[in-house]
Amino acid sequence: MSSRLNIGSSFLLLWLALPLAVPAWWSEDINQPSALAVPRPQLIVMLIIDQLRGDYPEHWKELFGADGFERFHKEGCCFANCHYPYAKTVTGAGHASLSTGCMPEKHGIIENNWYDRTVAKSVYCATTDTAIRVPLHPLETKLNRGSGSPERLLVPTFTDVFKEHTQGKAKVICLSIKDRGAVLLGGHKPDAVYWFDESVGQFITSSYYRDQLHPWVDEFNHANRVDQWFGQDWVRYRKDIDYVRYSGPDDVSEEGTGYKQGRTFPHPMNGGLTKPGKGFYAAVGNSPFGNELLLELAKKAIVAERLGKRDESDFLSISFSSNDYVGHCWGPNSQEVLDITLRTDRMLSELFQYLDEQVGKGKYLVVLSSDHGVCPLPEIARQQGHADAGRISMLALAKAANAQLRALFGGPANGSWIISANSSDFYLNRGFIQSRGLDLAEVQSELAQFLKKQPKILAAFTASELQSDHGANQDPLFLKVKHSFHKERSGDVMMVSQPYCFASTLMTGTTHGTPHPYDTHVPLMFFGTNIKPQYRKDLVSPLVAPVVLAEALGMPFPTATEQMPKDIWQTTR
Repeated sequence: MSSRLNIGSSFLLLWLALPLAVPAWWSEDINQPSALAVPRPQLIVMLIIDQLRGDYPEHWKELFGADGFERFHKEGCCFANCHYPYAKTVTGAGHASLSTGCMPEKHGIIENNWYDRTVAKSVYCATTDTAIRVPLHPLETKLNRGSGSPERLLVPTFTDVFKEHTQGKAKVICLSIKDRGAVLLGGHKPDAVYWFDESVGQFITSSYYRDQLHPWVDEFNHANRVDQWFGQDWVRYRKDIDYVRYSGPDDVSEEGTGYKQGRTFPHPMNGGLTKPGKGFYAAVGNSPFGNELLLELAKKAIVAERLGKRDESDFLSISFSSNDYVGHCWGPNSQEVLDITLRTDRMLSELFQYLDEQVGKGKYLVVLSSDHGVCPLPEIARQQGHADAGRISMLALAKAANAQLRALFGGPANGSWIISANSSDFYLNRGFIQSRGLDLAEVQSELAQFLKKQPKILAAFTASELQSDHGANQDPLFLKVKHSFHKERSGDVMMVSQPYCFASTLMTGTTHGTPHPYDTHVPLMFFGTNIKPQYRKDLVSPLVAPVVLAEALGMPFPTATEQMPKDIWQTTR
């Protein structure tokens, strides 16, 4: 077994081939589900393990128990070669794609945050100004708006169709540590959506959904379950294995330190505080204990809402965010990521046993996937042979790009040609361009040409060419970027970094968000009612998930779902 996860040269070949294979997935007209002669699942459980890269379950398979990830292999359908078919692989886009069965170009969640030209400010994918936090923080008032809401999601989700199909009788419960992990899976008509507020250490919702907490959530909060980890250390879960062999050294200088948690084991769990407070609550999220806390709440929801025990089928989603926080901080080759993945396997086993007891074995259907993968620490990637791996300063790049446009076109005297830039999108000052009588497409083109010449940049595409192209350009990379492009929401230029490079303001830790295979590769697994056991290596997309669920329930697919052949989505008996 290799001492480190390396998805280098072979995955680079896959990345080059992947978009060419995409049309083959969707070459047939989509079909409505067939009439099923078998019982429908009493409960659908969607599990999103945030930043669980697709190679983890295979790479560490020998370390897992018999009833976690392995249960999918023994009883279910596993897609080992599952990749997102678009460029901007981030949490918001991933959750929206898993819930709708379509890509950002349709559902509109292009990023976690983007610049909204209509209000001239950055907006967040899972909040709106009309929604209010529930319950209000003691220091807040109703004037402090801006809480969880699915209103930026432009198309119906699986849960929207599910509620309509059951005439509102199905219950839809969505839980996460991150707000977007719950909001975007719940759709527009859920019964309960809750996420963890690190400022107070409690689970909250918003006025979009209801004006007060469900009693079972209120009771959970008042029990202060999160405080059980205060003053404890996060230590290695397994004492019987060599963590260096299966991941790498414990101390890597470019790793982060979290919330006063340090680079190496054991990691203190107090956030530098003498009593539970915001720093401690953030540290819990940045550890396996965040997942454990969320699992406790999920169990409470199952019992309190009688999920899977009613006349109608129900839906429960649990988006485990802590894997993502840990991966960002210490990187995919770290002992911390290995440890939280081992603990995730144990947690899955605990959840499945609980579902067997509460709902009944064979009476529920589970789908497990992730919203994106992750890039290795560039410093680790260079050790693995990727000599050009590195970090890109987005601030420095935007400043240089602005200087270039100023040199070409002059002014503006008081302001910038670029009014916003994130990890890949550049938004131009369109008002200034118009006032100078310049052609927008020309300015976009000059910016794109400049970016292409910069170190560690692979490509740059303008909004004009992404909008005007109607299928003539079949370049694989162009297609993936186009699938992430939305006319009203995306930038004027979208850039793509070289493999093993990314834009960041931090000099430690790592991130994701590119069309490269280490970011697009995620697991896709099913087991339970109506699922045919099989192991598949053919190329698929996570967008198939809501289609398989709809087929298992014998209900219509979400209207925006991408077209795909039956042999991909008919995994049901």
